[in-house]
Amino acid sequence: MPLSDQQVQKMKQKRENILEQAIQLFAEHGYNDTTIAKVAKASNVSFGSVFTYFENKDQLFYAAVVEPLREYSEQLLDFDPAAQDAVLELEKMVTNQLRIIAKFDTYLRLVVQVIGYHNRFPEPFQELDQFHDTFRAKVGELLKNGQKQGALYEQDTKYVATAYMSLLIGLRVNLTDSPESQMWTNFVPFAMQLFGPKKS
Repeated sequence: MPLSDQQVQKMKQKRENILEQAIQLFAEHGYNDTTIAKVAKASNVSFGSVFTYFENKDQLFYAAVVEPLREYSEQLLDFDPAAQDAVLELEKMVTNQLRIIAKFDTYLRLVVQVIGYHNRFPEPFQELDQFHDTFRAKVGELLKNGQKQGALYEQDTKYVATAYMSLLIGLRVNLTDSPESQMWTNFVPFAMQLFGPKKS
């Protein structure tokens, strides 16, 4: 007998809860000190219930890194590289991306672990690295557009995009301000300087 819509929804919610608790535990305690038993306890489910949704700890860790990345990717890449006013689009992009990155606190700690031990976690690292390349390439397209429009100074867009992403991550690592803080918006003009805007 197929599951009812209510049962499917309940299972989906349970899986999301397990994944959310796993992200928190992996971020706070690392891979080694996070066990399936601890995840089950934090999720208020039985030990065996975790294996209903995730085959093993490695699969749970992979999902904890990759699934939020896919969701965040859509938001972070939501800008138009072919915009008619590249500088205005850059300002909108930076403002939006700072707002998103501000919410990364727990998840970013998990990302840093994967990057720091990329040889140990090759599959999630590959996903992160692929996103990094996609992000830099799309930001680079917008920068080239701005340079063609004569609104930005000529610079190597790959290096500028890499520096910009490093700024985003560095701000989230260094700042303890809440996502609602005005501090994040205050960094927009500083980020814009990386792109080499020409004074009008």
